[in-house]
Amino acid sequence: MKYVDIISTNHIFEKTNFVTQQDSSGRYFDSYQCKNCGLKGKRYGTTEQLQVHGLTTQERLNNCPAAPKQEKPEYIKITRCEAYGRVFENLKPGSIHKVVPVPEKYKLIGGIWVMGIGEPVRVLPREFVASGPPESKP
Repeated sequence: MKYVDIISTNHIFEKTNFVTQQDSSGRYFDSYQCKNCGLKGKRYGTTEQLQVHGLTTQERLNNCPAAPKQEKPEYIKITRCEAYGRVFENLKPGSIHKVVPVPEKYKLIGGIWVMGIGEPVRVLPREFVASGPPESKP
């Protein structure tokens, strides 16, 4: 089985069952399907991980092939930052950051990246809004 994080992906998952179901081992789950590409999976408990069939490619899990293409903004404004650690200390609500290219080793993941403290960091879709450049102070 493979897993996809329903919060950090660009898939738009919708719950497809009205009542929580039970599998043959007695575990309870909800069924989900991507609104754009139809990718299906099961969510057990309250985890953010969706279990999908193992034949799905990792590239499809990371990026919905049918998601509407969005222009990457040049700057973003942080609305909240759920990450923690020294490299994320400059990502405060209201701060504006220039978008940087995706690091080579994370090309499959994609997303929006900005410069953290000392290295690029990925910002989740729910953590920012597009913005103009920061205003310079006289």
